[in-house]
This record gives sequence, structure tokens and C-alpha cells, in this order.
Amino acid sequence: MLSDEGGNPLAEVGLALSMAFFSLMILMLVAVLNSPPTNQQIKMGNNGTGPTGEKMDLFVYSSGQLYDKDLTRLNVSALPADQKILLAIDPQLELSAVLEIVGKVGHQNLQITKLDAAWQARLKSKRASQ
Repeated sequence: MLSDEGGNPLAEVGLALSMAFFSLMILMLVAVLNSPPTNQQIKMGNNGTGPTGEKMDLFVYSSGQLYDKDLTRLNVSALPADQKILLAIDPQLELSAVLEIVGKVGHQNLQITKLDAAWQARLKSKRASQ
């Protein structure tokens, strides 16, 4: 059936644009949901250091204590202010404790990651030897 009313051409253009944007939104949603997760892993060498892409100091926070990469106990005020810091935390640590640590550190170049099994074993053996 044909209609002689003509309709509003701007309404047709608006409808076509809204369908196009909806299609793009669905495509982006599918792409984001199917993208592989980006897990940041720290590979530990013999002395506890590993290769990194950029200059970043590694610190470990576990059981209420802050350690450097050699597992020497530190105070929060000993963190360098001019370098990027990667803070590895215990995976079982609650969010409120993590936010408290971030507040104590007060560092702009702070990145947080979780301790992997190798670091947890190293901390466990360090505590057992003390």
C-alpha cells in the first residue's frame, strides 16, 4: 500500500541514524565481551627481579607489612616519590585495606597488582625463616 502523505524526511534520516548507532553499539559490546583479558604477570627470576618494559619499582604489601623486591621490610614513607611504583598485594586482601594502603602511599604513579603463587611462596618461606 502506498501512502500519499509523504512523511517527514528528517524523521526518516533520524530513524536511520539511530539504527546505525544502535548497530555500532551492539558490535562494540560484542567486541569488548569477546576480547581476551589482559593479565599483568610479574615473572620472578633467581634474585626476585624480572624484566619490565619501563622503569618501575616493585614493592610488596602482605600481612600489614611493606617489603621491597628483596623482601626487606620498609616503611611507607620510604617509597620513592619520583618513580613509578608497582605495588603487589595479597589477593585475599579486602578492598577497604587496599584503599587504606593507597591513601597511605598517596603516590600519583602507583599501579596495583596481585601477588602470584611464586611471590606468595617466597613470602611464606621468608616468614618461616624469621
